[in-house]
Amino acid sequence: MRKFFYAFLAALLAVIPEISASPRDDYYSDDASRALGSYSSEAQKSGFDRMAYFNLASIQKEFGMNNDALASYRKIITMADNEYRAHFELAKEYYFQGAYNFAEDEIKNLVFKNIVNWEVYYWWGCVLLEENKLDEALEKFNMAVAADKYKNLTYIKMSYLYEKKGDIDNAIDKCKLAIKYDRTYTELNRRIAALYEKKNDRVNAFNYWRKVNDVDSKDLTAMEKMKQFMSNMPFLQKKAREYSQYVKDEREKISPPERKSVQNTGEITDVKVGLMENAASISFKCGSNFDFVNDRFESIFRGAKLKEFSFGIDRKKKAAYFTDGVDRVYFDKKMYIMRDNPESTTTVYNIKYAEGFYWAETKDTTYRGDFLIIYENSALTLVNIINMEEYLYGVVPSEIPPTWPIEALKAQAVAARTYTFMHMERHEKEGFDVCNTQHCAVYSGVDGETKATNEAVNSTRGQVLYGSNYRMLNTFYSEDCGGHTQDVNEVWGLKKVASLGGVYDGKRSDWNFPLQPFDLEEYVRTRPDVYCKTYGAGETSFRWIRYLNADDLAYYVDKNADLGRIKEIRPVRRAQGGALVKVYIEGDKGSKTYGFDSMRNVLGKIRSNVIKWEYLKDEKGYIKEIYIYGAGWGHGVGMCQRGIKGMADDREGYESILYHYFPGSYIKTRY
Repeated sequence: MRKFFYAFLAALLAVIPEISASPRDDYYSDDASRALGSYSSEAQKSGFDRMAYFNLASIQKEFGMNNDALASYRKIITMADNEYRAHFELAKEYYFQGAYNFAEDEIKNLVFKNIVNWEVYYWWGCVLLEENKLDEALEKFNMAVAADKYKNLTYIKMSYLYEKKGDIDNAIDKCKLAIKYDRTYTELNRRIAALYEKKNDRVNAFNYWRKVNDVDSKDLTAMEKMKQFMSNMPFLQKKAREYSQYVKDEREKISPPERKSVQNTGEITDVKVGLMENAASISFKCGSNFDFVNDRFESIFRGAKLKEFSFGIDRKKKAAYFTDGVDRVYFDKKMYIMRDNPESTTTVYNIKYAEGFYWAETKDTTYRGDFLIIYENSALTLVNIINMEEYLYGVVPSEIPPTWPIEALKAQAVAARTYTFMHMERHEKEGFDVCNTQHCAVYSGVDGETKATNEAVNSTRGQVLYGSNYRMLNTFYSEDCGGHTQDVNEVWGLKKVASLGGVYDGKRSDWNFPLQPFDLEEYVRTRPDVYCKTYGAGETSFRWIRYLNADDLAYYVDKNADLGRIKEIRPVRRAQGGALVKVYIEGDKGSKTYGFDSMRNVLGKIRSNVIKWEYLKDEKGYIKEIYIYGAGWGHGVGMCQRGIKGMADDREGYESILYHYFPGSYIKTRY
C-alpha cells in the first residue's frame, strides 16, 4: 500500500508542473515548440488582449509560420487599427508571402501617417526590388541610407540591384560599404571576388579571394581560385617573391627588446601557452644568447643572440630538427629554448590570430619567457613558458582596450588570472595549459603590453576570485552581454553556482526577465539603459542584425554538416537570460540540433545567442532569406567586458565591478 501511495504521489508531482506551467514557462522549457500551443490558447482566451497576439506572432515567426503570423497581426489590427507596429510587421509578412501589392499598401499607409524610419524605406525597397521596379527600389534604398547610413543591410540589397542593372562597379562598391559598416559579413568578400571575376578584373579578384583565405584558410574554393590565378598570372608570382624578400629584409632588422621582469617570482605559477599547433616549421629570433635543451634537460647547442633559427620536419627521416640556416640538429620529441638573460624577449614569426573571424591575421609576435617545441604526429607545437603575471601582461590589453578606466583594467586582470588558474589543464593533451586564442584568452605577448594594463596586473598581483560556494570561481567573461548575463548551468550545463547566475547589467531593470516572446523581440531591437550600452551611430556590438541569403546560409551550415538546402530553423531551448541554447536546422539532406556555442558559427558567425529571427521561403519551401536580430557579443556568461567600462565610468571600484557580475563572490590573494 505504501509503495502504491509513493508511486501515485510521484506521478502526481510529475504532472503538476505541466498543469501549472504558463506559456512563458513553455517558451523557456526544453521544448520551445510547446509554447506555440500554449500562447495560441492564451490568445484565443484573452479576447481583445493585443499583447497575447503579439507574443503568439513572435513565436510563429521563429518557427517560420509566416501565414499564421500574418493572421495574428491582422487580428491585432482588427482590435486597434492605430497599432502601427502591427501594420509594419504585417507589411513584412505580406512581403514574405510574395503579396507585394498588399505589402506596399501597408508601407504607404505608414509613410502617409509619417511613421517612418530606415526600416520602412528598406522594406519598401525590398518589395520594389522583387517586383523588378529597379529605379523605384533604388530611390527607396537611398532614402533608407539617408535615414541611417550605418545599416549595412541596405547596401547589400543595393548591390543585388546594381548587379541586376549590369552596373558591376556599383555592385562592388555597395558590398564594400556593407563590410565597412559591419565587418562580420565576411562572406561578402566571396561575392566581391566573384563580381571582379565577372568584370574580368583578375588582380582584384585574386586579392579578394585572398581575403576569404585570410579569414578561413580551409576554404577550398578560395584556395583553388588563388592557385588558378597565380599559375595564370606570372606578375602575381613576381609580386609574391618581392613581398617575401621584403619580409626577409624587415626581419633582419628585428631586435627583440628587453623587458623588466616581474620580481620575486618564487611562488608565482608558470603557464604553458600554446602559440602554434600542427606547424610544419617555426622560425624565431631571440634577444639574448640561449640554450637548446633536450627533454633530459641537457644543453645540446648554444644559440646566438639576434640570429635567426628555425625548427622543421625532415619527412624522409620522419624526424624534427632545428637549424641556424647551415647545420641541422635532430631531436626526438621535445626541445626547450632557455634564455641566458631573463629580461630578454623572443620574436616568433607567423603567429596566427583569430582564424575564422574578420580580424584574422598572421604576424610576427614578441614574447617574454622561454619556449618548448613538441614534435608529435608529424607536426610541431610551440609553447611559451611564462609566469602568470607576465602572461597577464599580454592578456589584459588583448581582451579590453588599454585606454579604459584603470578600475576596469583591474577587474579584467583579476578575472583573467582566476580564469587561467581554473583552466590550467584545458589543453593538457596537446602539451600545454591554455591557448592564445578566444578559446582560452587572447594573448599577444610583449606587442600588446601597455603601461596602464601592466599597472592593473601589478596592483592586483596574485588576486583571484572565489564564488558563493567558497571555491575558486570559473570567471568567464565575454565582450558584451547585451544587457543581461546568462546562467552557466542553463547554457553549458555546468554545476549551478549562485555567483555564475544571470544578472541584469544595469542599476535597475525595466525588463522582467525571463521575457515574454514579444518583449524579447523588442529587447534585441532596442537599446536598454545598461552598463554595456555602447554609443556611436555605427556601433554593432550591442545591437545588430545578421542577414543571410540561401547561399550564404548553406555556406555556413555546410562547414559543420552537409544538410543541403535549408528548409527549417526552429528554437529548441532558451535560457531565462534570453540566450538560445539549442537550435534545430533541417535541410533536404538531413537535420541537426546545434548547441549553445556551435550555433553561432552555423548561423553566420553571429555575435551572440540572444537572438530572434524571421525568414522567408521560396516557392519550393526552402529558406530564401533570414534576418537575425541580436543583442551583445560573446557567450554572455559571467563578466561583461563592455559593462565593466560602464561601471568604471560610474566610478565603481574593481571589487564592486566583480561582485556585480559574480554575486556573492569575494577576492583572495593567492601569492
